[in-house]
Amino acid sequence: MKTMAVHSGIFHADDVFSTALMQGIYEDLTVIRTRDPQKYNACDIVADVGGGKYDHHNVNKKLRADGIPYCAFGLLWQDFGVAYIEKNFAKCKLTTEQITQIKDTVALDFITLIDASDNGIDIIKSDYNIFTASRMVDVFIPFDATKETVDKGFFEAVELAKKILKYVVEKEVRYFDDFNYIKEHLKEQNPAKTHYLIFDKKISFKKALIALDKAEDVLFVVYKDLSGRWMVQNVQRFEDSFEARKYLPEQWAGKSDAELDEVTGIKGCVFCHPARFLCGNETKEGAIAMVKLAVE
Repeated sequence: MKTMAVHSGIFHADDVFSTALMQGIYEDLTVIRTRDPQKYNACDIVADVGGGKYDHHNVNKKLRADGIPYCAFGLLWQDFGVAYIEKNFAKCKLTTEQITQIKDTVALDFITLIDASDNGIDIIKSDYNIFTASRMVDVFIPFDATKETVDKGFFEAVELAKKILKYVVEKEVRYFDDFNYIKEHLKEQNPAKTHYLIFDKKISFKKALIALDKAEDVLFVVYKDLSGRWMVQNVQRFEDSFEARKYLPEQWAGKSDAELDEVTGIKGCVFCHPARFLCGNETKEGAIAMVKLAVE
């Protein structure tokens, strides 16, 4: 059984997510909140207190590449991020390189803001109060702050943080799942000739497909959505742009059901979005007929 110490008193996203991270690795982890050296020095892991490796409350703070000091969560993630991914996503077929990329992406896209906030650095410039992960944790701090109510709020916040962290990491893991899935379909099908790919499920294909299909052979993707219908969706040219490699026919725009059946000459049509990036059919065969027309 592992033991972990974080500081007592008012909490923030740093110590909350530090605890969530380590509980995500060690299921039987015992966590104590204390500022007593005798107590925290007896623990296996000490974070955000005590002046040790995972405490950032010192003059010579460890800095990230962008100059923002690490907080305890950021420091722990550097050492334990890989272990967290391997423990929680063992069933996913991830390479060592992919796991490292996931760890680094989470550190940059998610932990950066927590690092900055806990070190008193404002990196968000807005006229509005942005509801960040740090502010989300703050709502768990009770108004009637006693040791009991603060401890209760802390562990309630940790339960939420565990879910958030897992979903944040899962999103990055899913990218590589989708990446590998698309890579196999590119090999099995012949998009250089057909200019479309068929998937048996809905996936987040945009980023991975753009990365894999440098020749821009794939103009449309056909997939089965959650309703059981089959969709035809165009592929964007760039990840951060809505510009498509090819749009659906102009005469389809905004039409649906029988009207779209008549225009396309294909039965079972459901709709075509006015922006001409998405259309659908009740059957796989109907969707394939639509995508063949769209390519032509």
